Amino acid sequence: MALRQERGCLPFTNSLVIVPQDRYVAVENFGKYHAAVKPGLHFSGIDCCGCCISYKSITARIEQITVVVETKTKDNVFVSATIAVQQSVQPERTVDAMYKLSDVRGQMLAYIADAVRSTVP
Repeated sequence: MALRQERGCLPFTNSLVIVPQDRYVAVENFGKYHAAVKPGLHFSGIDCCGCCISYKSITARIEQITVVVETKTKDNVFVSATIAVQQSVQPERTVDAMYKLSDVRGQMLAYIADAVRSTVP
């Protein structure tokens, strides 16, 4: 889930933004989180030369991570398991996904590996 910077739809200002259906967008005033906006056309306030208001967005689509985990069983045999995990951002947790998680893929890989190692005997 890649977090990316968005631009307004008018040149030299970020007052208006068009939010597509497959993205969640957060509005920032001077770098501080202000609000989350839904898909459509939004007026975010007065912006001078595109420096006061900025936007961050994250995808709302389901993404898949494929992980190969190698673990050792109780009888000293190494087992290699290929696991596919599908993930998406919950609409009510959009702000947490944007600002609290730093490396989503790395954190998911570590969680999956720990879960498999604790389950395989």
